[in-house]
Amino acid sequence: MSVFTPSADLAAPIVRHATRTGFFIAGFGLAVWAPLVPYVRERIEMSDALFGMLLLCIGIGSLTWMPLSGLLIARQGIRPVILGCVATLVLALLGMALTESIWLLGIALFCFGGSLGVLDVVLNVQSLLVERELGRRMMSNFHGMFSLGSICGALALTGLLTLGLSPASGTLLMIALIVIANFLVMGGYLARKAPAGGVAFVRPSGLVLLVGALCFVVYLAEGAVLDWSALYLTGEKQLETSSGGLGYAAFALMVTVGRFAGGRVVNSLGTARVVAFGGLLAAAGIGLSIITDHWALALLGYGLCGLGCANVSPVLISSLSRQDAMPVHLAVTAATTVGFAGVLVGPAMIGLIAHFSSLTMAFVLLALLLASLVIGSRRFVD
Repeated sequence: MSVFTPSADLAAPIVRHATRTGFFIAGFGLAVWAPLVPYVRERIEMSDALFGMLLLCIGIGSLTWMPLSGLLIARQGIRPVILGCVATLVLALLGMALTESIWLLGIALFCFGGSLGVLDVVLNVQSLLVERELGRRMMSNFHGMFSLGSICGALALTGLLTLGLSPASGTLLMIALIVIANFLVMGGYLARKAPAGGVAFVRPSGLVLLVGALCFVVYLAEGAVLDWSALYLTGEKQLETSSGGLGYAAFALMVTVGRFAGGRVVNSLGTARVVAFGGLLAAAGIGLSIITDHWALALLGYGLCGLGCANVSPVLISSLSRQDAMPVHLAVTAATTVGFAGVLVGPAMIGLIAHFSSLTMAFVLLALLLASLVIGSRRFVD
């Protein structure tokens, strides 16, 4: 069941280009924040505890705005929502780069997380419509553009700052690139595809909740590797502190590679096998990072984890177009919101377990969770 009606323009190349560019912009915009963090800490005096609280504003913004995505799509259409999200993202980036007020920084981070959260949902909905129109599996490729955008964004702003540009000037240049790219493809964002009105919430079906739960595990793994792999590598594997970020770099690189190669893999294996094999490979990667004594093999383990996780969430989101228990745009909203909570819960869960047991035990439990994807995969039939 879907409120969307078929449209001939779905097959136009500009729609595919716009979908890829939209995901790239989302990843690019997200990555701008990381290089700005040290400069924000220098500009605004605050304790580590207060800064940690401010970082929660990003997740709170996403989790409070994302449930509204389905309603916004139904009432406004995909194109207006994407353009509104990009405009909000740009304003948020300006605030993060320029403000000297803790309160304004908190608001900017809240809008930053909220705009990216809604943008993620809306782009996934457009991707499903394009996939269904063309009869091809393209979600992995679309998500690969997000991963590529995040890598390019981080490298671009880091390079500009290294060359001596101020944080404000570098951010303005990044914003200009986002605006120009968005303007060039805005005609490919789908116009209104739903009748007026729409509801804000429909009780998720069992399949939608399962998709959300499996995505939750994958996103939990990503959050855990992002926030804890450096500490594990430097504390347990004797890697130099300056190289601690290589763990997440290996993970993110293999996610990107896996997604761009995902089309053939998904077509060959189907949803169930991609989820099952992906979970097992990711679990094996975490296992390797635990049992090895050498940091190089631990990096390989994180890379294998990224490769295993790469196509799980794209094929799960894609499967929502083949259910008829609830409208597709609301199904994507519900599943993505549940899944994204894993990014927030993951680091906290790892920290809690590490506090009461050890960081090694926390990663062991993470590996078991990833292996449990095999059980959930049995529900999917292509």
